[in-house]
Amino acid sequence: MYNYEWDRLRTWLGQYGAIDENITKPEEITRIDLSGNSLKTLPSNFALLSHLSILDIRRNSFEVLPEVLGSLALRFLNASGNKLSDVSILSKCQQIRVLDLSANALKEIQFSFLPELRSINLSSNFLKDIGAFLPSLANAVRVNLNNNLIENIPTSIGSLTALEEIEMIDNRLKTIDEAFFKLKVTNVNLSSNRLVSLHLHTLESLEVLTLDENPFKSVTFSKNFAPLLKEFSCDSCSLEEFLLPPSASLEVLCYSSNSIVEVPKEISCYTQLQELDIDANKITDLPDTLANIATLQTLYAKGNPLNPHAKKVIAILDPEICDLNMKSGITIETAKEEDLKEMAELLGVLFAIESDFTIDFEKQYAGLKQLLSYEGSNLLVAKHENHVVGMLTMQRLISSAEGSFIGQLEDLVVKEEYRKMGVGSRLINKMRALAQEYGYKRIQLAADINNENALQFYTRRGLKRTHLSIYHYLIP
Repeated sequence: MYNYEWDRLRTWLGQYGAIDENITKPEEITRIDLSGNSLKTLPSNFALLSHLSILDIRRNSFEVLPEVLGSLALRFLNASGNKLSDVSILSKCQQIRVLDLSANALKEIQFSFLPELRSINLSSNFLKDIGAFLPSLANAVRVNLNNNLIENIPTSIGSLTALEEIEMIDNRLKTIDEAFFKLKVTNVNLSSNRLVSLHLHTLESLEVLTLDENPFKSVTFSKNFAPLLKEFSCDSCSLEEFLLPPSASLEVLCYSSNSIVEVPKEISCYTQLQELDIDANKITDLPDTLANIATLQTLYAKGNPLNPHAKKVIAILDPEICDLNMKSGITIETAKEEDLKEMAELLGVLFAIESDFTIDFEKQYAGLKQLLSYEGSNLLVAKHENHVVGMLTMQRLISSAEGSFIGQLEDLVVKEEYRKMGVGSRLINKMRALAQEYGYKRIQLAADINNENALQFYTRRGLKRTHLSIYHYLIP
């Protein structure tokens, strides 16, 4: 009976290309990809896969998670992009660590406490009241609740004692319980909600806070708020005042698209500030103290009626780091197939500098074509008048040191006539934002040790030189 059921299961898996032909017994199978097959259920003999730990059933037609999953020792389950309204069987999946239930039809969560759960994605569902199920996520480190119908962060949020990162973008948040401010979170994103008034305090481990696109009338800080805060963003929040978070560790500050009139002279207290975004406000002047921030690498100031004194401050600071000096009309876009030939030619400019590589258009074009189709890659281009003038690529890697994904940056190059206009900075900033969106723990790159300009460029943009040297071996 066992062999008969195994033969049936192997045949079933084979029709979806989910099994290697060399597999001879179910115990050899540890991961299966059944994504994109319009499945509504799984066969009962799926239970034979006693060693299965990773299951991908994305983009199918499941309305209920199959009962058979409760008999498996799953550690990773991706069930995004289905029609799920019932996931109660997960109560039996006590070993699961990573769970993706995004883009389904969930109105409530029915599973009980999952002690091993560390990362959960519940974005793009219909969740409204989250108070009852939050304790079931008590050991979660990363929680994504983006694009739901949530109106408040309840008291039960305090049960998430291991939480480090939480995203609740594009909900209907109006209130936040005090229990939230006692969490040990490091990264919080509450953008695109309905927060009108917010008093920020405690959150002693917080490093990144994003509050973009909330209709604030009042935002205040306690002196004890987030002493480790490195990044703070209130883009498009109707602010009239330039707020000064109390953290001395601040590296990135964004107040783009508000109604701010004045940058206070106290901004010089941010001795580690690397990026300041005050685009699209009503600022006419800049304080002389801004020029004292030696660490500042990028200043976005377009869309303000800056007077001559403000431009003089920028000139003293370093005109090359300000977007006012960019050639107008340059856009940063995701690369398309029609861009690949120009990108391959641009790589020739890069490889003429980097002695480890040789210029070969056909090889470079073929490599870029593979990168474009690879799921774990991002290709960005800077364009002017519909021509590629700069580029940057990133590939997703798994780091055993970080225990998670990281991004490997490569191929940063800008045409000579477009350099010193902030194009490279914009490419890196955009890629860094993507890496943060994906939850990467680190971005890294390799640079030619003889390219002093590139080394200084990366250092000024917050990339730190490591003690590692790169070795490679060409396979004959």
